[in-house]
Amino acid sequence: MAATDSTAQPSPAEMFARIQEHFRELGIFGQTLTLTYQEEKYLVSCDAEAFAVYRLVSHCHVPPGQPGWPVCLVTEEVVVDETSAPHVPEDEFASGLSLEEWLKLIDSLYG
Repeated sequence: MAATDSTAQPSPAEMFARIQEHFRELGIFGQTLTLTYQEEKYLVSCDAEAFAVYRLVSHCHVPPGQPGWPVCLVTEEVVVDETSAPHVPEDEFASGLSLEEWLKLIDSLYG
């Protein structure tokens, strides 16, 4: 009989389903939100395809659209969290927030 790990992380599909349900409860499922964190702007959305946090480039002259990069992505298959590594605190491409911290920030603003 195999032992089970009580500290096991939920699968990406389980995590995504929880995030979707929370966004539905907040009434923001399917919406694109614009948030500011440490003077940087981010687009946040959760829909049937993904939960995504996308950092916007503030002074970029690259048309069309809004240039930037994803810093957090959750789908049924994957969880990608681009927080800064402990040895690189000034990584300009990292948001500095973990998935859990993004969800807490969203909850504080919309909950």
